[in-house]
Amino acid sequence: MASVTSLGLHQPTALQYAIQEQLLPENPPSSSYEWDITVDHNSGDEGEDELLVTKDTVIWSRGCIFRKCFGFKLEKEPITQALLTYFPNSEGAEDAGEKRARPDSNERALSKALIVFLKTQAHVYFLDGTSHVVHMPFEVESACVAPRGVIIQRKQRTDSGLAASLKFPRVPHNSFISSLSPVSLRSSQPSTFTTETLGKPKALPLRLNANLDAPWDIPEDKNGSQWPRLVVLTDPLLELGLVVAEPDKTAKRKSRRSSRKSPNFLERAEEIVHIEEIPHGKTYKRGKGKLILAVTVNRESSLYTVWKLTYISNEDPFIHGRNPTNPKKDRRRSSMQPGLPSGATTPLHSTFKESFGAPMPGKRSRKSEKFEKNAKKEKNDKTLENLESSLGIEKESGVTRRTSRRVSSMLARADLSASQDRTAFSEQTQISNHPNTRRDTSHGSQRGRVSGVFSGASFTGTGSLGVNPFLEAPVDTLLEELRTSGDFEGFHTMGLDDHDFDGLTQEILFSKIYSFSIENTNVRYSLSKQPARTQCKVFCLAGPESVDDNYSRQQVLIGIQDPMEKRLQLLTLHLQSDKSSSQSSPQSDRIAVTFGNIRRAQNVIDSCKIVDGEISMILLLSQFPDGQRQISVQAPWTGMTPITLPSKLSLANLRSLDYHGSLINRDVGVNRAVTPVIGEIAGLRHPKLNGVVDILDEDSQQHHQIRIQLQPSSPRVFKVLKALRSALPSLSGERLIGNWWEIIAWLRQQDDDIVDIEWSAVVIQLLSIYLALGTEEATFRVDSTPRRRSRGFLRSSSGAQIDLGDWDAMNTFEKPGSLTHPPWVENKAWQWIMEEEDSSLAMFQPSIGVDSMSFLASHTKYALAYMSSTWGDIACGSDGYFPTSPSHDYLTRTRYAQDIFLALHLSLEEQKLDITSHISSTGSTDLRAVLLHVAQWLKWYEWVSNYQLEMPLDWPEQQTEPVGITISLAPSQPTYWNVFDWIQTNLIQGMDPSAFVPPIRSAMLYSILPRTRILENLFRTLSLQNRSPVNFVEAMHQCGITPTILESLPEHVLVPLQDAIAQCRLAPPLHWSTELLDLVNRSDIGTILAPSNKLRIRSTNVLAPTHIASWDFNSLCQNVMDFNDAPSDDIAESDKQAVIRAIFKEDRRLDETKMMLNTSKPRIVRLDPLPEWTEPYYLEQQKEMVTKLANNTLSIPAGRGLMNYGLRFPLLTQKFHINGFVLNCTVKPTNVTVGVDKSLFTEEKIAWAFFHAGVAGGLSISRQAKGIDTSWILYNKPGNDLSNRHAGFLLALGLNGHLKGVAKWVAFKYLTPKHTMTSIGLLLGLAASYIGTMDSLITRLLSVHVTRMLPRGAAELNLSPLTQTTGIMGIGLLYCNSQHRRMSEIMMSEIEHIELDDDEEPLRTECYRLAAGFALGFINLGKGTDLKGLHDMRITEKLLTLASATKKAEHVHILDRSTAAAVVAITLIYMKSEDHIVARKIDVPESPQQFDYIRPDMILLRTVAKHLILWSEIEPTQEWIRKNLPRRYHARLQPPLYPSNHPARGPLNSTHLPFLTILAGLCFAIALRFAGSGNLKVRDLLLSYMRKYYAQCRNPSPKANFDDRTVQVTASMCLDVVALSCATVMAGTCDLEVLRYLRSLHGRNDPETTYGSHMAAHMAIGALSLGCGTQTFNTSNLSIASLLVAFYPVFPDSVQDNKGHLQAFRHFWVLATDPRCLVTKDVATNAPVSIPIAIRLKPSSSSSSEEEETRMTPCLLPPLTDIQSLRTVAPEFWNLTLDFEKHPHFATAFQTSQALYLRRRPVSDSPFATTMLALGRQRGLLSAADAAAQPLEWLFDAVPALRRLTHAERGVVLDRGVGGPDVSNSATSAVDARLVLEQVIESGDRDGLLGLKGLFEWIEWRAGMALGEEKDRGEEEEDNADDTTSKAIEKREPSWSGEGWLRESIVEALKGGVWLAGRS
Repeated sequence: MASVTSLGLHQPTALQYAIQEQLLPENPPSSSYEWDITVDHNSGDEGEDELLVTKDTVIWSRGCIFRKCFGFKLEKEPITQALLTYFPNSEGAEDAGEKRARPDSNERALSKALIVFLKTQAHVYFLDGTSHVVHMPFEVESACVAPRGVIIQRKQRTDSGLAASLKFPRVPHNSFISSLSPVSLRSSQPSTFTTETLGKPKALPLRLNANLDAPWDIPEDKNGSQWPRLVVLTDPLLELGLVVAEPDKTAKRKSRRSSRKSPNFLERAEEIVHIEEIPHGKTYKRGKGKLILAVTVNRESSLYTVWKLTYISNEDPFIHGRNPTNPKKDRRRSSMQPGLPSGATTPLHSTFKESFGAPMPGKRSRKSEKFEKNAKKEKNDKTLENLESSLGIEKESGVTRRTSRRVSSMLARADLSASQDRTAFSEQTQISNHPNTRRDTSHGSQRGRVSGVFSGASFTGTGSLGVNPFLEAPVDTLLEELRTSGDFEGFHTMGLDDHDFDGLTQEILFSKIYSFSIENTNVRYSLSKQPARTQCKVFCLAGPESVDDNYSRQQVLIGIQDPMEKRLQLLTLHLQSDKSSSQSSPQSDRIAVTFGNIRRAQNVIDSCKIVDGEISMILLLSQFPDGQRQISVQAPWTGMTPITLPSKLSLANLRSLDYHGSLINRDVGVNRAVTPVIGEIAGLRHPKLNGVVDILDEDSQQHHQIRIQLQPSSPRVFKVLKALRSALPSLSGERLIGNWWEIIAWLRQQDDDIVDIEWSAVVIQLLSIYLALGTEEATFRVDSTPRRRSRGFLRSSSGAQIDLGDWDAMNTFEKPGSLTHPPWVENKAWQWIMEEEDSSLAMFQPSIGVDSMSFLASHTKYALAYMSSTWGDIACGSDGYFPTSPSHDYLTRTRYAQDIFLALHLSLEEQKLDITSHISSTGSTDLRAVLLHVAQWLKWYEWVSNYQLEMPLDWPEQQTEPVGITISLAPSQPTYWNVFDWIQTNLIQGMDPSAFVPPIRSAMLYSILPRTRILENLFRTLSLQNRSPVNFVEAMHQCGITPTILESLPEHVLVPLQDAIAQCRLAPPLHWSTELLDLVNRSDIGTILAPSNKLRIRSTNVLAPTHIASWDFNSLCQNVMDFNDAPSDDIAESDKQAVIRAIFKEDRRLDETKMMLNTSKPRIVRLDPLPEWTEPYYLEQQKEMVTKLANNTLSIPAGRGLMNYGLRFPLLTQKFHINGFVLNCTVKPTNVTVGVDKSLFTEEKIAWAFFHAGVAGGLSISRQAKGIDTSWILYNKPGNDLSNRHAGFLLALGLNGHLKGVAKWVAFKYLTPKHTMTSIGLLLGLAASYIGTMDSLITRLLSVHVTRMLPRGAAELNLSPLTQTTGIMGIGLLYCNSQHRRMSEIMMSEIEHIELDDDEEPLRTECYRLAAGFALGFINLGKGTDLKGLHDMRITEKLLTLASATKKAEHVHILDRSTAAAVVAITLIYMKSEDHIVARKIDVPESPQQFDYIRPDMILLRTVAKHLILWSEIEPTQEWIRKNLPRRYHARLQPPLYPSNHPARGPLNSTHLPFLTILAGLCFAIALRFAGSGNLKVRDLLLSYMRKYYAQCRNPSPKANFDDRTVQVTASMCLDVVALSCATVMAGTCDLEVLRYLRSLHGRNDPETTYGSHMAAHMAIGALSLGCGTQTFNTSNLSIASLLVAFYPVFPDSVQDNKGHLQAFRHFWVLATDPRCLVTKDVATNAPVSIPIAIRLKPSSSSSSEEEETRMTPCLLPPLTDIQSLRTVAPEFWNLTLDFEKHPHFATAFQTSQALYLRRRPVSDSPFATTMLALGRQRGLLSAADAAAQPLEWLFDAVPALRRLTHAERGVVLDRGVGGPDVSNSATSAVDARLVLEQVIESGDRDGLLGLKGLFEWIEWRAGMALGEEKDRGEEEEDNADDTTSKAIEKREPSWSGEGWLRESIVEALKGGVWLAGRS
């Protein structure tokens, strides 16, 4: 049943490498290394991995190629074992190489890993690079690979080998003392007792139950502890898991001794030898129904046991699935010694003793109490128990599994691994060892009791023997205390010999299937020191499936080969699964396993499983009594076949990758061979894929590799055999392949030339099945089997040789089978041979005079001859096993004859549905010819005529011979079934009962007819619902049609499906899944939800490609030292740059802004000299001017941070460059560069300017930038001295959230030098990164920097007040929105604190108190209406008093410092609360007289406060402003035509200061209400007031008095506020109207303008161009609070001024930014494209209107909360609609990536546009570049078939850029379909014409449907005449009325072509 090929000698792949690296000596003996080959049979993962293990090295090879070497010399431990298994891969490594998806979506995918066991540790190496080390708490004996992880068997300490061990003989069992020795009699070890390890035992206080145990018992520490023998490691990041067995129910009934809770482990003598996953059922292909079998051996009881292995899912029963965020934290392995903390789980652990102070991990109540309580509950429900154990709940204890694990596992890890004797801790006799004892309830002992005095195990024996010598000191003292207390239950209650193993999860459950005896003839097993896996060989063989009565049945054979006994034991198991249940609920693993029988084969030297494709068999090496050896293959479901080895075995396999010889002397290599002697074969080794196996030579110990072929190598033969097998009953179906091999063997005996012996054999087999029905006497002579004389030179597959010059011989080999011409003639290139009249057929006819017989005639003779042979008689004779043989009854024979024919016919029809099938299997004509031949025998005339029509044109001339056979027992003729007729009927008429696939008994048939099955399901689904295009496409998806299947369907079947897809493509329903969208080729819709990292693979090229080098040699050399030249600071990452350029492509506004905010180039100023100035005076004037301008320049970075926000992705290998200041200026018109006096601008004097420069640099780094971690930050740290720039840089990183992952020690490194700026930057940055988290470590870090937070009596802090101010603000951020009581109290006390002594530099300045006010506001942000636990603090009353009440005169200077703090605190606490009472109290006073007592800036703040509380009442109108101004100032607003200081109303004076500030406050409130909205109405209102303030400040009179100066200063402050207000509203828009005013403010250079005013102007410019137009502001509570902090209206007077507000807070605007820039990109090129979008706002939003608003992308969107829907309206792209209201997840996905990826429409969608485009291209209207882009134009004129294409179609063919990277560019287009359908008409192919007929009917049906839909729509439109157009468009469903996939004109042309062909 097989053919054998020799593949040469086989050596380990890495052997040469190991010898070269001197890991092994030259010609190493096989004992010096272990060699193991692992084969993966899983589909998709097939491969062979090879491990070569030496003493201290493991070498991994794959596929005969050396891959990697792992050395363990440094570990100084020998390698126990190395194996390959699968572990869950780490979360990040999603693109790892070797993966296996797990069935459960919650589980992580599995990756292949190498695990190497040393004596006490295991090294895990994932093949993708990650590695782990696992420390074992015991010595590993051996391990076994499980489907997930590895099962580890620990070494038992059976014999210490010490000289002082004393051995006692066994006592006879019936003696009086035997009750004291209740040890299992099976145990064959002599009991030992030793005093060697006693150490110095302590004197123990004895009680009544003192442990005077039997000295005859085996000492406990010798036979292993309560630790089970087997444990499992399922994940290198987790703890070891337990392997538990299902309790034996029979034993449980007999005795209830064992504790109910304790897990039931396998017996300690059980050793694991084999685990294998058995694929079962169709469900397995979905990764579900798998069965895992395990085999163990118990050498004490001489039993093999077969178990079913299941993984226990240890998840919370209430919350299914693991928490996805932190999968690694569930059970961390603690490999440290007891005194050390081990990572996150045990942060502080001063002494080990301390952990025992907690309730004891395993603490349980005394056993006696427990027993009494549990007596009643003994029969309690099992589910509760499972629930408790899975939750980790102890019954009598509140301690969860987590706490208890720490002690037990620490002891296990540290102490057990420290000693050689690893089992000392939990020594106790197993209860099962005491058969006749009862429970000792009186003393609470868990041990079996023999009498009142003697009790189980000796405490002396366990406690002092094993524990004492090895413990560390803390545990030592603990044990001493335990002993002296006299409580012997210490250990039991401590959980050290914890039977429940609280810390370890139960991971694997073993369920026993069957046990059977080893049946050894000697006692070698019990003496052997070797692990059991080396003593026997186990394999599992899954039989073929059979499906009956909805049950899937399968046999599984477990073979256990005992090489020493020369015996093979075969255990048969029967698997059965209910198919219906597995389909309805795939999760249920309903496989019933039943024991079949056990067979033993003697004299089997060796055996193994060999697998070839889908066939697996047992390969046996057996020995006859006379010493002869034989190799054979067999399986219970087939007969035994002896294997004959080739006459010569070659020495090398030249085709193998590991062949090291040269190929020059090939012939020598081929001829070098050895002749095998079967007697010398010692064993079978290394079975691999494709039937490859090694045979071991007994003498030379060499491995010879042979390949045993079990299944046909020809795919078409295999298909036919599969079809036959599916139609035959299971018994004869299994013998089919065996019979086929017999026919091959029989054919080889005939002395004939056979071209394709595999095909001939299957034809003979098929014919003989029908001939077995009986033939009437015929004219056919059987005796003359065809002969052919041998000729020379050309070798055929059967070994004969043929003359190369013989035309007939070549002809025969070119057209094998029943073909009339070679298959290549049907290709387009050779079509002319067929078309030429005279030469077409004669060419391939045999020469005259050659006695030729046709293929079928000769094979009929072969079949008859075969049937008369003995082999044929066994298969088809009177007792034959084929169901058509005479041994069966009439009904069976005819039914199966019909079934076989139909099965083969259906497989032929299936091939028609796949246009690629002719590539994989040539010659479907061959099979059709055979079936035609059989149909003629059966006299099925309808089938004969149909088949003849499908044969090639030259077929009739071949068939000259009459068919001389008639079947006597012919079955009845079924109706002929054609797949295209069936499709047409079902598409047009709906599911018709007569149109079903022909009924065949076997359900297995569907596996060979996948497409027919898919279409049948499609028609069944469609018959149950109306056939709208949407339903059609959904049904296609449901039935498994994918884009790949669509591409390979024939065109006439494809067109109806593509029609439905084309109708849905324009606007697919929003609820469709990504798979459905892929099906209609609209995967672009799903990309907004795709993770952003997958889409940004390609970056757009910003600049057009050019050949000019950007760096020349000179510039490279100049930049070697300082490569980061300055301009790079402002260059965004290229993608962002492309977007920014697209936003501002109309003008140069952004370039102008960048120029204004640049500090790295000299500024250009103009100073025209007056005629009277002398040269020196002119130079002085220049110098003075430049010095004044420096103040302006120093304030620029605050604005630059806003403009460049979030644009850069720094190179991690380069230092990040932060720009300084160039204060020089170029003065026009003389063009001289004038510098400043450096002494005026040292770093100390302008520290804050450098701080802001650092912040600006850091803020340019994007939030999405990767790799901004501890090492990168320290890499950028300046040398030894901390700098102000770096301090700002740290603050910026913190504001962007990059400090969250920074190691905590870095913070201490920065804070220790007490550099004020660095402390400010770092503390504020950390607080911003951890905002709202209340992180304890950051709290402590901030607290030590604030005097108020220190405990009473602490030393005074030597810290600057600025650092303390930072600490206070940091606390506010950290506790943001938490309403934390303690922190609120502290902030409140700091605000109202009254200092008695007036220091020169008091700590609690206004700045400090303001920070406390902001912090109090942040902690209770917007919570004014719900103050929870703060009511009794009376916060509101206190703050209102401080903010607005009159003060005591002596404290007024102190309390005035608190006013601002109280106002901002009230503002933030009551923000948006609409509380009119608080608003009225905080508002400016009613009476004008009171204004004299309030600072102007407080009036401004109180105005803002009132309106932020009454948030919803703010309106951007003149009326609202007028209404909220005090009445006395109304006249100033009217009439608005005149400026405010118009003479009619008199000039402004100091009494008008409240008017100016209240008006500015109103503007600021409006700006915050509409921040980032871009609302032009609000902008115009604010600009009108900005003009007035601007006019007021523009020309200050030089001779102004004090009153005028006061007005001037106040107006200047108000101008700053209003400028910032305008910029806040228009943030990110770069609005030109506002920019003009701001540019004028930037140019101010008068001495009166303070540093703060310049800063405000520059911040306004920055806000206007926020993120270069990619960002804007938000109006959430946190955003408004942050903007209030950042744009606080009191600006500094000079660079170093922090009196009223800390300058570091100016950057809090970061917390208010919102990335709302919508970018539309072309999915093919990743380049941004500008297209119009339509936005519909929600009715509730402030600026909503009925109509949609249209904008051009890239653009800033309104706040996402206000948008109802958004859709693109671009003619050249597929449009997307995002409905944020119905799909809120779109909004969340949009937060992470603001890009919409659009796909270009194929040009065919608009024929008119395409034609115009194509014509334009031809007429040369397009540029030369476009013409060059289409180099294939000439093809359309050169190829006749393409000449007929229209311009539109040519456009489709050439336009392949529409797809993008994730689109299959091979997707069929309508043009391809048109060309193919035209070709069908020309060729006159019958199937093609049938398909066309169906296609025309489909087009008519669709037209009818479209008419009906039009009528319905007309009626609907009359009903909804008033509905707006856009809504009507949105509601419209895809319908059949649109243009089809094939244009109507094409269909009409095809109809015409068919009509003309019919005429001719």
